[in-house]
Amino acid sequence: MAESLKKHQLALFGHPVAHSLSPKIHAEFAEQFGLQLTYQLIDATTTELPNKFTAWIQNAHGCNITVPHKKSIMPMLDHYTEKAHLAQAVNTVYWHQGELWGDNTDGDGLVLDLKNKGVELSGKNILIIGAGGAAQGIIPSLIQQDVSHINITNRNRERADLLAVQFNSARISAAGLKMPYEYDLIIHATSMGHMGLAPELNVHNFHEDTITYDLSYGSAAEPFLDASKSMGVKQAYDGLGMLYGQAALAFDIWFGKKPTIKLFD
Repeated sequence: MAESLKKHQLALFGHPVAHSLSPKIHAEFAEQFGLQLTYQLIDATTTELPNKFTAWIQNAHGCNITVPHKKSIMPMLDHYTEKAHLAQAVNTVYWHQGELWGDNTDGDGLVLDLKNKGVELSGKNILIIGAGGAAQGIIPSLIQQDVSHINITNRNRERADLLAVQFNSARISAAGLKMPYEYDLIIHATSMGHMGLAPELNVHNFHEDTITYDLSYGSAAEPFLDASKSMGVKQAYDGLGMLYGQAALAFDIWFGKKPTIKLFD
């Protein structure tokens, strides 16, 4: 059967997932290449994931993984890439020679979006607010861009210390928001925005060209972006472009095709 007539089974596993734009994004990518696919949203709790994933993946082309399963999916796979190993998180599952592999395209999706926005990362000082899985997933890709330094801050300082130590790099350290350092790029990587909240910001962490970026998108990103604009930030972005970027990279893993990214709401 011609490739254009094959119907590829894809899905997103997470909890919750009903809000996801992934089906819409991948349908648009597939249309660019005349591919037919189905993309399901599969809501699975932590206890439900092993059975649901194992049963579904056997007849599928691949899938995406989102919170809270990016780490817990790893023991269910045969192999994972070095990037997924460093991030200790998988967001893309694919078959290779009959075995299940996991990769992480989150960090590269972020870098792709920043580059599309004209943001140069080489030599930059970066502050990441948050020390959970979202922060962990983007650090390997940022390091590869030859950034000058990454500071991690978190309400629980111990978590920030542990995450910094995990990467064993002189360019990564934990820091407090109250330290009077200026940053070129400040990335918000907590879930506070989903509750309508923003982290406390320090005016001394900003200079006139500081760029801010929230890994969330839509209304969840607004509290942080509004707070950063009150500090005089002129370039403040949400994570919608990162969502498309990581999806495009996953699509390329599955089909060997690089889709054109056309953002839409």
